[in-house]
Amino acid sequence: MALVSQSLEIIMDLSRTAWESFIRCKRCFYMERKLKIRSIGMPGYPINSRVDALLKEEFDIYREKQEPHPIFKKHNLNFVPFKMDKEKLNDFRNNRKGVRAKSTKTNFIIYGAIDDLWLNKDNDEVVVVDYKATSNKYGVDYVNSKMAYHKAYLRQLDFYAYLLKLNKFKVFKTGYWFVCNAQYKDQKTFSGTLNFKIDLLSYDVNTDYIENTLVELEKCYNDNKIPLPSATCDTCRWQKETSKL
Repeated sequence: MALVSQSLEIIMDLSRTAWESFIRCKRCFYMERKLKIRSIGMPGYPINSRVDALLKEEFDIYREKQEPHPIFKKHNLNFVPFKMDKEKLNDFRNNRKGVRAKSTKTNFIIYGAIDDLWLNKDNDEVVVVDYKATSNKYGVDYVNSKMAYHKAYLRQLDFYAYLLKLNKFKVFKTGYWFVCNAQYKDQKTFSGTLNFKIDLLSYDVNTDYIENTLVELEKCYNDNKIPLPSATCDTCRWQKETSKL
């Protein structure tokens, strides 16, 4: 669910995806969310979704037993999967429900679906987690990457951490990506199998900027003027070039 009304005088739902769309390109956000002119969407990634589902089932086994996952031991982390009501956890993971909270400076109910929560037993703080399935022979480093979609991964953890803070959770300063990277070496044939290297990447979450972006988003949405094209937006560049034909 995204923006559902032409006015922000009432409380409205705003998804993390809609928020991210605004950050990437104000014009595309406005066209899609207010004018309802949809851009061509990308298909889903069923293999990634299956990896995601299996990881949730795997961590839920350790959650039930309140035992550390082997990845915690490997990285010397005093963590266990966060124990909470199963129905509530399922809601938190549901794309149409997610973790929900009222923005402090706007008329938005913001929400986003998390992959998992862990518990740091050293300080009883919850840890924000996102699963990633990829295949990169050079390895992954989201924090230092210059790729735009990797920057979005950072904002994703920021947004989830902020939602949890608004729900009165004590949130650990460091979030994690649980990365499943399909390997290029040591596998010569497919044979119905992919070998994955499992890794854990950390990132110190930052939530200070989120409310200000929500204020900017609300102002943009209420404006009757369509934002100018963005120089960094592929869609805007495509529209500019095709308009010359």
